[in-house]
Amino acid sequence: MSLPGVTISLDIVYSRRDSVRLKGFDYSWPRVYFVTIVAQARRARFLDERVANATIESLRKLKNDFRFNVYIYCLMPDHFHGLIGPGESGRTLGSLCGAFKSLSTREYWSWHDGKLWQRQFFDHIIRNY
Repeated sequence: MSLPGVTISLDIVYSRRDSVRLKGFDYSWPRVYFVTIVAQARRARFLDERVANATIESLRKLKNDFRFNVYIYCLMPDHFHGLIGPGESGRTLGSLCGAFKSLSTREYWSWHDGKLWQRQFFDHIIRNY
């Protein structure tokens, strides 16, 4: 059906929400980042001790496999905080966080269905003075 005077374009480009990453910043630089990753719908997934242990074990495995730095972390009932750095990995912060979310989600599926994490993560670049 067509309407007079109405033009419909099929060249619609769909994109994800704007990135919260700092434009032009190289996240593979050997810096330290304060990272927050939130559980899906802020549900207290990590009150399940099996999920909490598997999530931390996923972090340890990736740290050893990829050789990035984990200075400190805190797993809360509905989110994760960590001070991490790419170290010798040569990987970007997004790649490291993506790998962590992916591996920990696969472990989560041993006991539960659905998503473990919300999309994206939040970071603050730690600056030295």
